[in-house]
Amino acid sequence: MHKAVLPAALFVLITLFTPSFASQACKNHTFSNNRTFASCVDLPVLNSFLHWNYNRSSYALDVAFRHVNTTHSRWVAWAINPSGKQMIGSQALVAYQRNNNGSMRVYTSPVESYATTLPEGRLKYMVSRMSATFENESETTIFATVHLTSDMLTINQVWQEGPLNGKADGPSMHATSGDHITSFGTLNLVTGTTS
Repeated sequence: MHKAVLPAALFVLITLFTPSFASQACKNHTFSNNRTFASCVDLPVLNSFLHWNYNRSSYALDVAFRHVNTTHSRWVAWAINPSGKQMIGSQALVAYQRNNNGSMRVYTSPVESYATTLPEGRLKYMVSRMSATFENESETTIFATVHLTSDMLTINQVWQEGPLNGKADGPSMHATSGDHITSFGTLNLVTGTTS
């Protein structure tokens, strides 16, 4: 009898004191603005999640990119790269909380060099309905609609996060080691298959 009780007790302790996959899984998330998304994926690194709706007739991609366990002094970005699974050529959505008044800044930035500080610029795709939130003192979310082309059922995605430059109130370079150099992959917008 004691042998059966011990594993059960250990399971309860592990569940209580270890952040469970289920607690962070994208499927369990409810957005405070009542937005809903038909598909989502837990991204493998950088505490990030992608939620989306894809309209196969208009090629419109509604996305919500969430980054958790962060602070108000860091920026986040999610991007599509038509050139491949790399940083250069990424068409990025960027967000952070401004230092001066606490409001959210969200904008687009084409990534043209490894030393980029993500200046604002026009992307290869039209982007509309952009907004961002910083909630629970630890979670930044970017919302947007990206207007794709008919040949983009599978996309190369890149995501990233990094520190803010306090003086300029904008992004500084992100780390160039560990998870920061493996935050990319492919995503099939219809099946949700990732690689």
